[in-house]
Amino acid sequence: MQAQLYHGRPNLLMDHLQLGLRVPGEEQPRVYLSLYVIPWSRELGAGHVALLRRSPAREAGATGGDGAATGGRPIDATLSDNPALARALQAQLRSVGYDRVDLTSDPRPASFTRSPLREQDHVRYLIASIGLEIDARWEELGEPIFAAGPAPQRPRDQEIWSMFFEAERASLALNGAAVPGSTYRQEHWQEWLGRSLCSAHVARGEILVDRPADGSGWTGGAAPANG
Repeated sequence: MQAQLYHGRPNLLMDHLQLGLRVPGEEQPRVYLSLYVIPWSRELGAGHVALLRRSPAREAGATGGDGAATGGRPIDATLSDNPALARALQAQLRSVGYDRVDLTSDPRPASFTRSPLREQDHVRYLIASIGLEIDARWEELGEPIFAAGPAPQRPRDQEIWSMFFEAERASLALNGAAVPGSTYRQEHWQEWLGRSLCSAHVARGEILVDRPADGSGWTGGAAPANG
C-alpha cells in the first residue's frame, strides 16, 4: 500500500512533559514544570528547555509587604542546555501571551538527565543548575491517547500530532525537598482534546507541521479522517 504524504512543511519534533501539583483549597498549582525535549526544530534549534514556577505556600491572612503570599520563596526560572534555543522559545511563547511562567529572566545553564529505567511506565528527569536542582517524576503512565489537529498556538497555520500519556502519580523535589500537592484535572484541554487531561502528562513525539499554502494536504493512500 502506498504511503501517505503530507505536503506541509515539517517544523518541529519534540517531547513535551508537563507536571503540576496543587494543594487542596488553592487555585494555583504549588509547582508547575513544562519541559521541552527537542531533537530537531527548523526555527528554534535543538536541546532541552525547562520552564519552572514554584509558588509560595499560602498562609491564611498572611502576606508580604508586596501583597504576595508568604510561607515560601517563589521561583520563576528558565533552564536550558542551549541558551539560544531557550531565548527563542521564550520569545515565541511571549508572542502568544504565555503566562504560566515568567519568561523575562535570562535562561540558566543546566544539565538534563533522563532515567532509562522502566521507560514504558515511568519517566524521571534530573535537572541541575547552580543553586537549583529539580527531580521530577511521572509514575504509572497509562495507555496512550493519540491526537491530531490544529496547533493551539497557530491553529490557522499549523497542524500538530501528539501521543499523550497521563501519569497516575507524580512528584517533584526542589533542592532535595519535596513540593507538596497532588495532580489535578486540567479542564482547558477540553477545547482542543474534547476531554480534560491530568496535570502530569508526557506528550511523546509531537510533530508540528506548517499547513501547505495551496491547501493540498494529504496525497497517496487514503487520507486520515481528520486530514
